[in-house]
Amino acid sequence: MAEFQCRVCDADGLETLDAFAQIARVTSDCKPWPAGGKMAVCHRCGAIQKLPDAAWFADIESIYKGYQIYELSGGAEQVIFSGDGQGAPRSHRLVDFIKQTAALPPRGKLIDIGCGNGGALRTFSGALPDWKLFGSELTDAAAPSLRMLPNFVDLFTVEPADIKDRFDLVSMIHSLEHMPEPSKTLRDAAGLMTASGVLFVEVPDAETSPFDLIVADHLVHFSPATLRLLAERNGLSVQVLRNDFLPKENTMLARRGATAVTKPDPAAGIAFARRNIAWLGAVMDKAAAAAAGGKPFGLFGTSISGTWLYGALRDKIQFFVDEDVTRVGQSVEGRPIVAPSAIPQDGVVFVPLIPSVADKVIARLSVAGAQFVGPPPFGM
Repeated sequence: MAEFQCRVCDADGLETLDAFAQIARVTSDCKPWPAGGKMAVCHRCGAIQKLPDAAWFADIESIYKGYQIYELSGGAEQVIFSGDGQGAPRSHRLVDFIKQTAALPPRGKLIDIGCGNGGALRTFSGALPDWKLFGSELTDAAAPSLRMLPNFVDLFTVEPADIKDRFDLVSMIHSLEHMPEPSKTLRDAAGLMTASGVLFVEVPDAETSPFDLIVADHLVHFSPATLRLLAERNGLSVQVLRNDFLPKENTMLARRGATAVTKPDPAAGIAFARRNIAWLGAVMDKAAAAAAGGKPFGLFGTSISGTWLYGALRDKIQFFVDEDVTRVGQSVEGRPIVAPSAIPQDGVVFVPLIPSVADKVIARLSVAGAQFVGPPPFGM
């Protein structure tokens, strides 16, 4: 048997993608992280995943010791921007989607697995005032603030399999991709549901966003096909699965119940993995070339992709540009974060986003005197 099996389908046929080891990484709480990870793709199902060896576990232990989610915005959750630049917290959009799609009863019990500092639970509290809310996390650090929510009941710090309560809604918002054993985690989450309960899962989409690959503490990089496969292999019937509700993310609603297992095309996953790693290298090269012109050089965004590219180019970066007003006026290691209106007139701003999104940002923000540079196209 091979040393590592696929975390989605349990197959032995993992191909290590050596080029990934040369690419700088970033943590999910937006801190630069050095290159050196091991990436693989499964030849049976096409699932893209890191190899959970001793080095990966050492990385995540170090990352979680100093973890500070949404540090630049004072703990406020990430704002998701639409094509016209309008922003809203991620959980507001997700909770609205659940209410509109899942046909929830007027009253019920909800648990958010991997609830972090409680951003989603606060949104659930306002949207579902007659529900009883619970959280699940590794520590009880967020307990004092969560207990201030009028309908919050308890925070569990045991394994989900050890929780005795049952829930009408189980949510996992950007937590499944962190789990060392995602199959067991999803199976245990399903076990927490009532017979008519709903499971909601939100994870990054590696198919539409290569940047998920460089997050050091993400283990499995899901596509819609591999997320569906994991759900169906663990006794769930997928009701909704989309990667177009929020940009670069997979949104899934599922219920308990046996269903036929939909087998993905492994060739697609293999192609996406190779393409995305090659594209990330090309982004680094294009940004380095843009920084070499002698003009003030900055990066658009201070979240995952902006922080990642800063870690790769560090000394070449003089400022950041952000549309999130909670971040403007702060700094990243001494580099100021400015609003688009405050870009130096002779400045060059590189936009490290997927091409379709970068094009919209550049069209919206281009101003006289400031030069915006977009990423290379996919499939160079």
